[in-house]
Amino acid sequence: MKQNTRPKRALGLSFLALAVGITPATAMNLPSSQKINAGPLGELSLSGGFEGYLYALSGNGTKSVLGDNKSAGSQVRIVDLKVQKPTGLLQYTLELKTYDSVYFGVQPSKMSTNEFTLGPIYAAFITLAPSKNFSISAGQIYSLEGWESSDDWKNANLIDSPLYYVQNSSSRSVSASYSKGNFSATVSFGDGFDSGVFNVTQELVSYSFNKNNTLSVYGTQNLGHTGPNTFAYGGGTTGSGYPSYYAAYVNSDMYGAYYDYINGNLNLVPEVQYVYSKPNHAMGLDKFTSNFGAELIGNYQFGNSPWSVGSMVFYYKNIGPQAWYLNANSGGVGFGVTPSWMVGNIFARGEVGMLHMTDLGTPSTGGGFGTSGTDRNQVMGILSAGVVF
Repeated sequence: MKQNTRPKRALGLSFLALAVGITPATAMNLPSSQKINAGPLGELSLSGGFEGYLYALSGNGTKSVLGDNKSAGSQVRIVDLKVQKPTGLLQYTLELKTYDSVYFGVQPSKMSTNEFTLGPIYAAFITLAPSKNFSISAGQIYSLEGWESSDDWKNANLIDSPLYYVQNSSSRSVSASYSKGNFSATVSFGDGFDSGVFNVTQELVSYSFNKNNTLSVYGTQNLGHTGPNTFAYGGGTTGSGYPSYYAAYVNSDMYGAYYDYINGNLNLVPEVQYVYSKPNHAMGLDKFTSNFGAELIGNYQFGNSPWSVGSMVFYYKNIGPQAWYLNANSGGVGFGVTPSWMVGNIFARGEVGMLHMTDLGTPSTGGGFGTSGTDRNQVMGILSAGVVF
């Protein structure tokens, strides 16, 4: 099976920023959400956006990890609408989103409308907040894994990292959040990869040393066995439609940390992450398998001008027989540079980047780029434009 057929779009997250009491830095100076007086429903916050992009990439071929597909094209990436009641004892969030992530080594595809059991409903949860320091939420809730957002206009780069690729996304869960001073923590229990099997815990703990330095540590533990015929992102199941590497995702444990540093107009975020899955012969996981990733994300805002530039440098390595990202046992380094322009609610962005595979992995031939599948380098360029509100 060619690697571009794997479930690739929703293996990511959005911040649970309101829950943990931290306002994350964003790549561009985004407009404030719209406030609506909804009468008995209270004051609501309305936000969202639309984005499309053009792309060009190298490395397609009959034996390429990309497959023999188009080397240039256009796609709609995100259509997003979020309604929140963010204050009061009873709060709620509803977000409708169709979107598609962009990665090195993965052929761009149309945005998805069937990633979740709830279809285009990306998030739908209620929050009980008896105090400003404590809250409990239940429903379809954002993941706690990683720094990158599913809304790429909040990220420094258009291309998502290998770390983002292996993370889970929204899932049905119950979470509790507590904050005091510079400390905040959120813990959740739910079905992890939206599988319908409730056996996954997640944690996110953050400490702000000051307004410019914040350390966050996150973790995920699978408490039991997620077997075949459970729902999988994209509308299939782990028993039909996906090979055994998906079983590694839904039975995985993850640990990671990132550090958010701000110095004037410069924002730097180093992140490390390790995910692994233990042997599970019933699911075809006969050996221990894992993935390690590290990245440095940067963004610089040019004063009060509409211009900023983002950057990303990353490394990943798969260990064992499962293809967490691209091929089993593969490894690689990459970078991307993203200039951005934004005035009012309109933005335009571009990115040029490259992936170099330090190890083609398994298969050792036909797992790289180009007609023969032996080239180690892929270059990608993206030009996007959109509207946010």
